[in-house]
Amino acid sequence: MDKITEYMELLIQAIKDSNEYRIYKQAEAVLDENPQLKRRVDDFNRANYRLHTQKDPQKLFQGIRALDEESQALKKIPQVNSYLQAELDLCKLLQYISLEINGGIDIHVPGAALYE
Repeated sequence: MDKITEYMELLIQAIKDSNEYRIYKQAEAVLDENPQLKRRVDDFNRANYRLHTQKDPQKLFQGIRALDEESQALKKIPQVNSYLQAELDLCKLLQYISLEINGGIDIHVPGAALYE
């Protein structure tokens, strides 16, 4: 096994051992106890993803409004609110790790400075 694979497996295990991942898995297990609610959250997440890839400004505006209404309704349900917060915290951890790795590698990417 090469060093990169070895360290990657260690990083994955460290993520799984993190508080963010533990809380996420607990919240996910609670949500899984209610399949109808889980389906509703999954539908919300799919709609959120589609919205972030939407190119049509009119559909984007309509989608934001509908998604915001559903978000407000879902966040009133304690199990869903806990799950969404745990999901966000885990995503932030993964984003931080990715940014640190990318920032630590010296590779020329034309136009990358435009996104900073």
